[in-house]
Amino acid sequence: MLPEPVKIIHMRKYSGLLFIIFLCINLNAFSQSKDSILRIYNNETIYRYGNKFMKGNERLTFQDLGNEFTTPGTWDMYHKSKRLLSVSRIFNLASLAVIITSVFTKTNVGGSIGFAAGTGALGLTGIYFQTESSKYSDRAIWERNRDILSGSIQQ
Repeated sequence: MLPEPVKIIHMRKYSGLLFIIFLCINLNAFSQSKDSILRIYNNETIYRYGNKFMKGNERLTFQDLGNEFTTPGTWDMYHKSKRLLSVSRIFNLASLAVIITSVFTKTNVGGSIGFAAGTGALGLTGIYFQTESSKYSDRAIWERNRDILSGSIQQ
């Protein structure tokens, strides 16, 4: 038979464990139901999936996103993103045109270097505008998702 002080130490060790188990059970009892926030998160929020966007099980294109932004702030960011993406495409097409022109134009070494520099500059500018466009669209999606989850707007 163990002496009395040893039993008290074992009781304290197990009482801490029982307290943690009791606390976990009570925290689950007061958490939100799976029908509220989790359903909204799974079905209504938008996230990027490569160059496409997902809303629940629905795949959206960049053009489809225009219907999702209902607040003035997100609408403005989406349109700014759309304008920057258009500018990016113009620079990328110009870069492609310089490449095609350089293939069919006979030049000396200096001319070839000029074509290469022009292609690089136009391509980098296109990448810059595309990156800026992505920043605005990601920010608009983030704000829209925040508004949906907080209940500020209803879908």
